[in-house]
Amino acid sequence: MLYGNHDLRRNDNDGNAAANRAPRWGGVNNPPPPPANAQTPRNQGGATVAIPQHVRQLQNDLRTLGFLFIRAADGDFGRTTEWAVREFQIYAGMANVAQLNIGRLHGWQAQAGLTAPEVAAMGLRPNSNPPESYHVGSLDRLANGSRYTGPVSGVVNAATRTAIQHWLRNNYRCPVIIEAWQVARANGQRTAPAANGINIWNYNEITTGVVRNANRAVTAYVRMFSRDFTRHYTYPTTRNQDHYQVLGGYATYTGYGGAQSQVPTHTWAEAEMTPERLIGPASTLATLVANLNGATTSTYRVVRATAEQECMGTFDGINGYDDALISLGPCHWTMGLNPPNGYNNGELAGFLAYLLHHNQADYLSAFGNFGLYPSSPWTAPNAGTLWNRTARKYEGWVRQHNEQTQPAQAVTALGQAATADQQLPMANRTVAEADYFKTWHWFYRFAMAGRNMASVQRAMWDMVRLRLRDIRAINVDITSGQTHVTATLGAICTSEKAIAILLRWHIFRPGHVTGRSVPNSIRNAIAANTQLSWPSAPAQWNDAHERAITAQLLTDAAAINSTQNDLVAWPTYPGRANRNYTINNELGALRDSRNSFHLDTTGI
Repeated sequence: MLYGNHDLRRNDNDGNAAANRAPRWGGVNNPPPPPANAQTPRNQGGATVAIPQHVRQLQNDLRTLGFLFIRAADGDFGRTTEWAVREFQIYAGMANVAQLNIGRLHGWQAQAGLTAPEVAAMGLRPNSNPPESYHVGSLDRLANGSRYTGPVSGVVNAATRTAIQHWLRNNYRCPVIIEAWQVARANGQRTAPAANGINIWNYNEITTGVVRNANRAVTAYVRMFSRDFTRHYTYPTTRNQDHYQVLGGYATYTGYGGAQSQVPTHTWAEAEMTPERLIGPASTLATLVANLNGATTSTYRVVRATAEQECMGTFDGINGYDDALISLGPCHWTMGLNPPNGYNNGELAGFLAYLLHHNQADYLSAFGNFGLYPSSPWTAPNAGTLWNRTARKYEGWVRQHNEQTQPAQAVTALGQAATADQQLPMANRTVAEADYFKTWHWFYRFAMAGRNMASVQRAMWDMVRLRLRDIRAINVDITSGQTHVTATLGAICTSEKAIAILLRWHIFRPGHVTGRSVPNSIRNAIAANTQLSWPSAPAQWNDAHERAITAQLLTDAAAINSTQNDLVAWPTYPGRANRNYTINNELGALRDSRNSFHLDTTGI
């Protein structure tokens, strides 16, 4: 019986006879052996003398199969062992896995070891063209003969033990491999794996972005690539899913570090936020150009200009290197914030809830089947526990499966407050635990959901438009001299340029827009432009009033985030040409005239 037939879990260990420390297996201290086994001898102190190494064996087995969160088997079932079990459960549920081709491997190296760490340590396969590691080159795609259907719990339950045993017997290996490669400066082509760069898992395993010579000159860049044997994602016809695909690189930010994806070196050209991908197939660049003043075009200009400063205008432009855990989408919705005291709520939960509400099947394929759910269900716009009325945004945390979760009932359980905590517990908010979601395989899942799933892309369009609607509905009450204005922000700021500034400002500092900063900007604009008559009714204002307010908004917003200047210069800001976008200046610049912004409210 594998691992003594115990449901191994967090805090289990193999004990230490020399230290008179009994083992803990299945959450039970010094458990009796299974009935089929003879009684394990114990000394006078009651500690087991001949202690089986169940946890250590589990750790070695997971390493053999390629789940290298576990750096070394130590007999203690800690955080990284639980992560490795969760990852195994995720991939054991896939329709396809990878299988080690022993004959091919030994044809290259007759004495090669067969475990994933041994093959990974062999590095680059000589004369491979295009270059590949021995680890990737020795694997074949195979239909999974023992699919796991239980919860992604991190507990080695009976079904997980059965799957592990099947994998070991059939030489299965983890079917998604992330590798760090050196790429040539001249053409960006992969040349050789980075040191210790084969089959990486944790976000901080490879922390360099460049290779330098003895004179400190950069000779190559380091980028992460994926190789996916699962066929879980539908690739565009322009991509060969049997090849390596670029994924990202490592970056640092004020004491933090992790994965990043930048345009164009880490992102897919097929993941650019073009109109037909973000809005829908009927909204092509040509249709928007044909109606430059229409609501869809106007909204797209504002969203696209903002997205280029947030996610660099791509669905796979993701940050995993700062204090926001993971952030993505045109508003760079964050999973969490302010990690030192445990991650606070972020806006990604709101997006996940919206996606789950509108397309449950795709949500399960992208996230739910991997055990990830928002803290609360989506109910309706401007309602529910996710809605922060004060900040005018949707925010929450995330939940994971536990051993009691019935995967088929997880969505239902999420909507039932009486059972949600029992079946879908909140993920641990501490940095050490929550950082699981910024590891490379999770980064890969977020990137691939954005790259390949139309429902994910369309949901982003809806969510950013809801934000625009909510920002414009903010009430403003200001007095400047003899002018007293009581109106919504949308009635005061009506140009595309002003709305874009407000959208980006709200993303960066929501409290500035919902609090005093933006009303102060408007008040200062009125006070600084006394040559203009300022009727109390904004409906009587003209282009000069709009431009005066926009100029002051930009000054104040740029003082907080200087890239606001690039935002308003869209699509001609410095450095944009190097991003290789397909959308250039066909739609023109952001309009700055009064009443030039029109919100597309279709479907929201």
